[in-house]
This record gives sequence, C-alpha cells and structure tokens, in this order.
Amino acid sequence: MSVLTNADHRDILNLAYLANCCEGLESFEDILSVHLSRIFHAECTTFHAIKRYDSSRVKMAETRSFYFDGNSPKEEDKLYPKLYDDYYYKRSPLLTEALSSSKTVFKTGDSISFQDWERSDFYNNFIRPQHLYKQLLLALRWKDNLIGMITLWRSKKQPDYGKRDVLKSEMLTPHLAVAMRNIGVISKIYRGKERFISTDALDTEGLLLLDQKFKPIYLNAKAKEICQCLSGGAANGASNLEGEDFPVPSCIINNCSELLHLLKVADEPVLLPKGRVMITESGEKFRIECSLVWKADHTNSVPNFMVSMYNLTDGGDVVTITKAKYRLSKRELEIINCIIAGMSYSEIADKLYISKLTVHTHVKNIYRKIRAKSRIELDRLIQSSI
Repeated sequence: MSVLTNADHRDILNLAYLANCCEGLESFEDILSVHLSRIFHAECTTFHAIKRYDSSRVKMAETRSFYFDGNSPKEEDKLYPKLYDDYYYKRSPLLTEALSSSKTVFKTGDSISFQDWERSDFYNNFIRPQHLYKQLLLALRWKDNLIGMITLWRSKKQPDYGKRDVLKSEMLTPHLAVAMRNIGVISKIYRGKERFISTDALDTEGLLLLDQKFKPIYLNAKAKEICQCLSGGAANGASNLEGEDFPVPSCIINNCSELLHLLKVADEPVLLPKGRVMITESGEKFRIECSLVWKADHTNSVPNFMVSMYNLTDGGDVVTITKAKYRLSKRELEIINCIIAGMSYSEIADKLYISKLTVHTHVKNIYRKIRAKSRIELDRLIQSSI
C-alpha cells in the first residue's frame, strides 16, 4: 500500500491554505498552476470553471491551461484556445465518468485503457497534437454539484500517475472545491448584491457574510430567518445590512472565532468550513458552516467570514432520507441522527439507554453499510444525503 510522506502532507496542507487565501478565480488558477505542476510533476495544468452542469453534459464558464518545462516559469497556453471549449470536453472519457460518478479523482488507465485511449478521436485530434498523453482529472464538487475541474497532464515519456498521486489528489480535492466555491460566491456578493439575490437559486441555503469583527456585511432572506430561529430575536430590515447592527447567533461567532484562531496560530492551517449542527429548543435542526474568505477586489485584505446555513428540519429527518439509500436499521438511524447532532458515543449511549459498547457495534455496522472509514467521512456522506 502506498503511504504518503510527511513532505506530501506538507504539500497538501500548504496548497489547501494557498487556495483558501486566493482572492479571485484568476489568482486561484495562477497560484495553483505552479504548485500543482511541481507536486504532481505535470507538464500541463488545465482549469475549468463550470457554469452549468447535469448528469449528461457540462457548460464551461471559463477554461485556462498552463504549460511547464522543467523548472521554467509557467506559460499560459494561447496556442490551442479552441481545444478547451465545451465541444472539446464533450469528447473526454474521463469527463464522461466524472459526470456519472461521485468519485473525485480519475486517471487514464483506470477509466479507459491506454489501448482504447490511443484509438480515441479525443486523444488523436485534441491531445496528441499538444504532445500530452497521461491525464489525472480532479472533479471539484460542492454538495454533489460539479463546480469545476482541474486536469493534470503528463507526456508519454513520463511515468504514469501512481497510487501516491491519486491519494494526494483525493486528499487535496475537497479543499480546492471549497476554495473555488467560496471564491465564486464571494465575488458575486461583491459584484452586486441585488443581482446576486435575484439570479441565484438559494431558497434552501442561507448566506451570511461577516467582517473580521463579526459584523454583518450581507445576508439573504433565508439566513435572516435561520438567525432569528437560532437567536430567538426578531430579524427586521432589508437583506443588505451593511452598517446595520444585526444580532449574529453566538454559535456562528464561536465557529468563526475558532477559524480565525487557527489562522493566527498554525503555520499551515487547513481552512475547510467549520461546521456543526444546531438543534433549537423547539426541535428545529440547522447545519451551520463557516469559512474564511478574502475580498476579491482588495489585495492582501483581512479575511471575512462566509456562513452557509441549511434547515435540516425542512428537508426531513436523516431517518427518512437515509433509510432506503443505505438499508439501515431503526436503531442505526437513531444513532446517525445523534452523530449528526455532534453527540459523543457516551452521550448517545445515555440518550438511547444502551451501553457504549453497543453504540460502537452499531457504528461499526453503519461504517460498513455506508462505506465510511471515519466519523468525519460518515458525517460528510450523511450530510450529502440530507
């Protein structure tokens, strides 16, 4: 089994940190292209921002590609611009699999044999003229939606991507997806709040933007509603609350404070959203996720906080959504609800009047059925089902 080295982990954490610090899509692509090329020994790195996507096709919003030659500086590809449009990627075998699979990393040799690859029109008409051969595709997803792709290319003379490369990619991809999603949302907010409100279908997602002092800069109607439920206070006024004194729930401030502390004390902090499930006294359940974000039009700006909020009560209980999908027992579903609520094994045992050992046994069976390897992965898989 391939094991990542300490240097590999440092590379991943450093790149995740840099991605989260990017202030716009252009800097995201410029900075990442250099480091991805070095870490994965790629001769070409291609970035795709997805404008629209369904299970059978994808509409590109932006595509950029960078070539490298050893240690020479990056050079953005201007030679074959048409190779990276929608028509080009409709012929990609790896994209076809990415659209129909929940996996995040795909490589030539696994998704398609090299023999079939060399016979394909996609390779002969589009890839071969660029003297490229081996492909590693990172599918960037947010809430199971494809929002972008990064393709790392090697020439035929280079060795194939190995298990170590795939492991690094699988660890890195969720961080890059979060960073790309945050960049997209924050840029829309700063470009024009009214247009953002009217064009984005965010009926089920609350969005709250706070400055470095936890003061609201922006929130939409759903965020206002959820904040009111969490704080128990009235939420009056327009969605654009710049300069107004709006009561931010303490659970959100605590999450943001923890992220800010991590940024100050850690050399290479991992800045994935700080999330938790909150249950009100009335039984309503909300998922709160806080991220550090950088203002796109200010260089070296102090990070703000973006808070995503989801009403899990409106969407139905985890029990009703998960039962058919994973074929779990009633007791296993009860335990999953407790895990999503952030309870420890001891707390679950006390709540359900069973022993801690019995809880461990049920959790082990849940891991097997859902194919999760850790509590964090279990939470991610269940949250994606909610």
